[in-house]
Amino acid sequence: MQPIHYTVSYRASFKPELPDFFIRKYLVEPGKKGSIVLDPFGGRGTTVIQANLHGYSAIHNDLNPVSIFLASARKSIPPLPELIGRLESLDLKKQRFSLTKSETQKLTPFFHPDTLQEILNLRKILLEEKNKDDPELKYIGVTALSRLHGHSDGFFSVYSFPQISILPSAQLKNNRVRGIQPEYRNVKDRILKKMKKDLSVTLPPEFYRASKKNHYTMHDARRLDSIKDGSVNLVVTSPPFLNKVDYLTDNWMRSWFLGFENQDPKLTVTASLSEWSDFMRDSMREIGRVLAPGGRAVIEVGEVDVGGRDENLEESLLKDLPMKVDGGFLRGEELYINLQNFTKLANCWEVKNNLRGTNTNRCLVLLKSRR
Repeated sequence: MQPIHYTVSYRASFKPELPDFFIRKYLVEPGKKGSIVLDPFGGRGTTVIQANLHGYSAIHNDLNPVSIFLASARKSIPPLPELIGRLESLDLKKQRFSLTKSETQKLTPFFHPDTLQEILNLRKILLEEKNKDDPELKYIGVTALSRLHGHSDGFFSVYSFPQISILPSAQLKNNRVRGIQPEYRNVKDRILKKMKKDLSVTLPPEFYRASKKNHYTMHDARRLDSIKDGSVNLVVTSPPFLNKVDYLTDNWMRSWFLGFENQDPKLTVTASLSEWSDFMRDSMREIGRVLAPGGRAVIEVGEVDVGGRDENLEESLLKDLPMKVDGGFLRGEELYINLQNFTKLANCWEVKNNLRGTNTNRCLVLLKSRR
């Protein structure tokens, strides 16, 4: 898979092989050129990027503004030499910033004061209104976002693991237990190294042709208002699995870096299976509206622990099928099950293969028919 997929991590994201499989099966092999791919729960943008790599334009939707930035920053990726030149032109040492009391408490457990000043300078540049649609700065920004904090010298922070969802109080404990303090890390050097790695494989021309037509929307998945009836040929998505991931807490530092810390996107997070089922019923009805007749929606779910018992979430979806939608009916067609092997990032949450957590990708395929 293209390294561009791994520019930035995101909790509960699926691997690019998953959308790749279904894009090949339902669009590439039948030769459906000009098709549109949608991900209504877009996350870090894996579906959209994989669609673009195959030459299909796509729609990335998510209520979380961090998700929109992660995806849209990779819509138009300038050549590496241009990115390097732009990065070198940025003065990250000139200004001095005073931190609020709240920022001091949140950020100083992670960063050396000089590193933090460089981060603040870069943040100021990125948040200037004139720069918000600059493709070079957006790509530098998304790369910086991926380097904010982590477990190696390649990150801006002191040792911090896991690199997602760690609060300042936990980082202070990390520092005490390990007997460490934040040391200076050069921000530009680490952004440059990461960009060279992520852009080490040349993107195909079809990526750029397709991505120009992408759209990035911030709708509730139950009301995809800007997407026309019957305009989408394939949906590949993974909705939240009950309350298993707290996307806002997990992205608190990214939200701060991007200036979104005071926004409340009203994400649907519930521990109730019945509430989740109601939410997904309305979401599937809306997916059915935007699908073209003959189009398919692939909804990746998993098995979760509900009150001490395992629940396969696709069974809750199947209870509402077939479903009458605008322009036809939405019907269950196939179920694909893929057994997962977890990485160290999953294991750090004490999620063990086939023992805890979501052990399978369970992909329910829905077909929109006229009758």
